[in-house]
Amino acid sequence: MDFKLPENTTMIADTARRYLKDNYSFDSYIAQLNESNHLEANRWQAMNDLGWFGLPFAESVGGYGGSLLDVCAIVQELGAALCLDPFVDLIVSPGKLLEFANTPTSLALLDRIISGEARVACGLYDRHAGYHVLNPSLRLNGERLSGQKHVVSDGGVADAVLVSAMSGDELVIVALPFDACDVERYRLLDGSRAASLTLDDVLITDEMVLCRGDAAKQAVSAWFDYLCALDCARMYGACREVYQATLEYARTRKQFGTTIGSFQVIQHYLVDAFIDLQQLESMLLMVSVKGESANVGERGRATAAAKAYYANRAVGITQQGIQIHGGVGVTEELNIGHYFRLVTHASLSHGDREHHMSRFIQAGEKQNEVV
Repeated sequence: MDFKLPENTTMIADTARRYLKDNYSFDSYIAQLNESNHLEANRWQAMNDLGWFGLPFAESVGGYGGSLLDVCAIVQELGAALCLDPFVDLIVSPGKLLEFANTPTSLALLDRIISGEARVACGLYDRHAGYHVLNPSLRLNGERLSGQKHVVSDGGVADAVLVSAMSGDELVIVALPFDACDVERYRLLDGSRAASLTLDDVLITDEMVLCRGDAAKQAVSAWFDYLCALDCARMYGACREVYQATLEYARTRKQFGTTIGSFQVIQHYLVDAFIDLQQLESMLLMVSVKGESANVGERGRATAAAKAYYANRAVGITQQGIQIHGGVGVTEELNIGHYFRLVTHASLSHGDREHHMSRFIQAGEKQNEVV
């Protein structure tokens, strides 16, 4: 399907595809799965040299002014390659939250992320609040912060974390050093590294507070929608590869003396998957444009619709890929099962299907609200 993307976006996608083809393989992914540190120094520096660290951010804050569409082009290729390098977790995710906060303190930290000096993660989720990032259960009592944050994706290497909490009725975002927390690290379903943080009466100074109140809510809301769009990009890249691999397998795998691709039921599955893939591509382009809209209602409806749709059809494509491959599809030696885990994880990240269907309805009430 030819959507005639902007020339600059096409160049970014082509560069990302070539870079990953030359520098990352399925063997690289398998090796990285067993590492506690997912930041490989040479590839990390190469990403910086390619301009990826500055691409997601406006020129006014020291970035290169790339659009969400441009960033999705990169993340799509990272998903296609099964790449676990924490580009989104340590660059895009914290950087966009800091950019949206737009205070002198937040922009100073953003500058250090763009330069590659700081490794910052986002800790906006906790067990009791679930996906409701605007109302965390963590409470800031005076100058002291206690509680837990979960699923802090950081590649196993972050040295600072952006934490959300409630101070009275106000949402507050603070920056903490990782060593101020008790840290429990683990591997997520897609193979990426994350941590649970326990904060025990941590002193929060004025300098650590990045923003609060309505400004914090607007920043977190915009961050959430932006990350939802990136989830879709990652899933699309994975689904694209699953479809191509499954199509090739159906052309070559033989049963009863003939290729399985000649069986009508397999042909129907492949046609359905092709149609779903085209619809996923259309949905990705829509959310890549509307996912950074200043219109809160439009942005929320777009990201909610995309995530709800992807949680159904993207997962379906990878499930069907496994079914056609048979038992070999779930072995560690074949990439199909790993793509299924990636897509399943991304479909749940930043909200499952039910959460986003509810968001879609609620966002309609804010259709004309602009920030």
